[in-house]
Amino acid sequence: MEEKKEESILFKCPSCGDVHRDDVLFLCNKCDQVELVLKDGIYMCPSCLQPGENFECLVCESKEVTMKMKPEKK
Repeated sequence: MEEKKEESILFKCPSCGDVHRDDVLFLCNKCDQVELVLKDGIYMCPSCLQPGENFECLVCESKEVTMKMKPEKK
């Protein structure tokens, strides 16, 4: 039986509510591609992990999607 990997990054769209990471596009116009890191299946740059217009909802095209990290289970 295959275990489902729990995602540690959650996304919330103001229009759609909770959205799956496959429905979120990472946006950045100031960082170079070499700065990107792969974090839980999503490429992003460390400086863009701050709140702002860094994610777009592919369902409604809102750029006000917020990201939060789930606390790690011990």
